[in-house]
Amino acid sequence: MGQLSVDTSNHVITGACADFASKKDSQCLEKICDLTIANLHENHIEMNQLLADTAYSSGKTLKYLEAKGINGWIPNFGQYKPEREGFLYNKELDRYECQRGHQAILPFKGIRKHHNEYEFKLYRSSESVCKNCPFRVECCGEKTKFKKIDHSIHKDYYDRQHKKLTENKSYAQRMSRLRSSTVEPVLGTLINYVNMKRINTRGIALANKHVLMAALTYNLKKYLKFISKKVISQAVAMQIDVNAIFSACFSVLLIIFRSFHPLFLENENYKQKDNRSLERLF
Repeated sequence: MGQLSVDTSNHVITGACADFASKKDSQCLEKICDLTIANLHENHIEMNQLLADTAYSSGKTLKYLEAKGINGWIPNFGQYKPEREGFLYNKELDRYECQRGHQAILPFKGIRKHHNEYEFKLYRSSESVCKNCPFRVECCGEKTKFKKIDHSIHKDYYDRQHKKLTENKSYAQRMSRLRSSTVEPVLGTLINYVNMKRINTRGIALANKHVLMAALTYNLKKYLKFISKKVISQAVAMQIDVNAIFSACFSVLLIIFRSFHPLFLENENYKQKDNRSLERLF
């Protein structure tokens, strides 16, 4: 799986690497970012903003960007919920508080982990409080007698990202369109014209070499377009002697006439002989 970073102004590839296909895009962002920062630093350029799609959204990604001081514009992943209907999150006490019925309290019960290594914090109410609540079926389900809520251990990072995207909605939409118009053409060119549709090598080292060569080829073609081809020409005014040109042309014509003059005389003699023969006949 190839990872690329592209400059938004000139569509130049600023970083390229290969990673294992079993990894998610969000797990590869730190590697490609470190590579891009190093490449830009060699040319005295700093990376201040980063645009990426939802596949790169994760708590570790947002934490990494904040630590590096990079302003990331990445939409939160689909499972993120900024609010829970009917519940308020008390950040100081680290618990959820029900706003309906018996107003149950959901304290923190511990950290759990999904099979995909996604870590979340679990909150659960008491069964004795919720079992006789008039909203139990609507809130907990027909058979369950307690309420359970979970959220990511990086909820603070997701909340700050959600607040930034909602408060700057028009700018965030413009960044999303800019990302699409920047990265997608480059990926299309690499896949269709630079043999990036499939990597027929073994090992991550050879795959990384394949991606680097494809990116190098693309950048060289891009560099050729930046080189301006200046045609150097110089016009020199010449003095023309009309009399000399006329005499030269007349001399050439005279030479040609003299070379064909015997033929003209011979043709005239033939014509005179033919006329005499006709007069004899008549």
